[in-house]
Amino acid sequence: MGRMSIKDIIIDSLKYSASDLKILLLLGIVLVIADLGDELSFLGDISNTVKFTIFVLVVLIAIFESGYVFRIIEDTIKGSSSLPKLNEFRRMFIHGLSEIILIFIYFIVPVALVMVLYVYFFVGDNIDDLSVLSGLILLIIICFAMVILSLFPAVMLHRANNNTDIRSSFDIPAIYHKIRRVGFKRLIIVYSAIILLVAIIRAVIVPDIEGIVPLIIGIISDMLIAPYLLIFTSRVLGLLDN
Repeated sequence: MGRMSIKDIIIDSLKYSASDLKILLLLGIVLVIADLGDELSFLGDISNTVKFTIFVLVVLIAIFESGYVFRIIEDTIKGSSSLPKLNEFRRMFIHGLSEIILIFIYFIVPVALVMVLYVYFFVGDNIDDLSVLSGLILLIIICFAMVILSLFPAVMLHRANNNTDIRSSFDIPAIYHKIRRVGFKRLIIVYSAIILLVAIIRAVIVPDIEGIVPLIIGIISDMLIAPYLLIFTSRVLGLLDN
């Protein structure tokens, strides 16, 4: 059987993401807790100990979330048509921690360069030194970061195909081969569409105003829409390599 078309991948992923409402809601509750914890950590009338505890909780949730995303990709590549259960927490933690470390390693260089330029020109009040050359350098750095962002899904796919070996995430020739096999155009089209879709949904359902209604909408978004999109994008990536 030939590889799936983008249309078939999207249809399959839409159905798959809503195939187990229990898991969807459990994942949504976890995301709501993380979001509320993130908001509470910025309150000024709580102790530093409580803030640190909340910070640790949010970080742990992010790690397990990344681990679950990786399990979806891995199971999809292996041919599974059902959502993985929310179990095997040790495995999820290891996979999630590995993913976060990889993201840090891959993006540390462009982020650091942007921060250096920002501190020099804006924090250091050297805005008069801003030239066409420095602007061009900043543009190159941003383009470099965008290239890494577009290639990182291939890194995840290659690692999922190599028994989660973190060393495979730095095998550039093999990752390049994976991109060619999956199709760079397919990766770019699908993930550009997903990023645009997420941006539109956030702009529509999460208005930038204060009050109880936006708060309720935000909770519903975290409870249902955010986990659905999380599962959807993971399934799409797995099917691109299936």
